[in-house]
Amino acid sequence: MVVQSATMRTGRDSDVHVAERAFAQLLELIGPDPDLLRLQDFNPSLSLIRDYASRALRTGLPSPEVTADVATILTSVDSAIRADVARRMRVHSKQFGGLTQVVQAINGDRDAPLSQILTRELCTGLGYGKAMYSLVSGSSWAPVSIALNPELRGDFDPLVAAVNGNSIPLRDAPREAELVRRRRSYAVGPSEVKCHTYRPLVDLSRPAGFLAVPVVVADRAIAIVHVDRHENDLTEADIHLITTLAQVCALATESAQLRAVISEQNRHTTAELDRLNRALRELERSVVTLDDIEERPSAPHAECRNDSRTTDYPPALTARERDVLALVAAGATNSTISRKLCISDGTVKSHVQRIFKKIGVNTRAEAAALYAGRRPAAEPQA
Repeated sequence: MVVQSATMRTGRDSDVHVAERAFAQLLELIGPDPDLLRLQDFNPSLSLIRDYASRALRTGLPSPEVTADVATILTSVDSAIRADVARRMRVHSKQFGGLTQVVQAINGDRDAPLSQILTRELCTGLGYGKAMYSLVSGSSWAPVSIALNPELRGDFDPLVAAVNGNSIPLRDAPREAELVRRRRSYAVGPSEVKCHTYRPLVDLSRPAGFLAVPVVVADRAIAIVHVDRHENDLTEADIHLITTLAQVCALATESAQLRAVISEQNRHTTAELDRLNRALRELERSVVTLDDIEERPSAPHAECRNDSRTTDYPPALTARERDVLALVAAGATNSTISRKLCISDGTVKSHVQRIFKKIGVNTRAEAAALYAGRRPAAEPQA
């Protein structure tokens, strides 16, 4: 929101004076007309005076002289209205430029904390007297950043020192508690500055009035923006401006949170890809054959211990075929071999056939005899 400038206040004072003078002149020219007297109930503004004078000219007046005088009054009121419109356009144009500057600073500077950027720009680009940013967490709020207008006079060092990030229970600040609960802005006038506010900060700040606006993310007030003009009241335009900036802060906060989530996901994905690349490189460096992995038990079992020895076997045999040959030479049946090695009978039969072919025998007895001639005397037990 924007602070009321001295130019705008002077213009309003002038408008009130023109309206009062025009009302008095109309009352003198036309008399106590009920419609004219009714304007007093609304503290007549320029627009109301203009509407009444225009209507009076259209319906007709008692004499040409009165008509000319009312037309002169209407002309002066129109001039004042046009001057007020031009003045407001200049003020709001300046405020819009300041708002644009603040938004650009918030979106453009990701290195400095959002709280510092906002409070600094409020007191420089938009000319506020003091600006404070507070974080809300659970049942407490913590002022973390404050800025002062460079032209502000007075000793506010104690105020700056008090804004140190320490938590303040919301129960000690009823207005802030209501703001957090309802997520609505509030404005405090000169007569209410010390009512239901957090006195330690208010006493150090000494504002004529101030405004507090919540920063709402995911339907929750996560921060509070306080601003004041120090010696001057704030206007409704200020509420709209600061509310807009609070929404910009909310968007910036959500964007930062999303960037953090995406960054963490990217980090996790990169780590997983690195792990998979390392595993693939290990597989490329290793030599694995089908015989090495054929029918390998997935877990040890008490009945699947291999008690055979595998030394001094024909080199053409695989490790598993050597185990089978040792058991065949010990007189074990296919069923016994199947149970000891935890493989199926069909697999045992296939192993036996391949063994016979590799060592050049046709019977189990020949295999046993050949085995006995190639290894030490000790035989495995069937």
